[in-house]
Amino acid sequence: GETAHTGLGLYIVKRVVERYGGDVSVEDNKPKGAVFVVRLRAND
Repeated sequence: GETAHTGLGLYIVKRVVERYGGDVSVEDNKPKGAVFVVRLRAND
């Protein structure tokens, strides 16, 4: 069955990643759904 989701988890991930100078994006992966990409800067 289907369950209702609020999307809060992805929102939290986005906020944390952006806080550390990174970004989150989504890419279409038809017909299998989507791919979420998280990019963070490496320490020098």
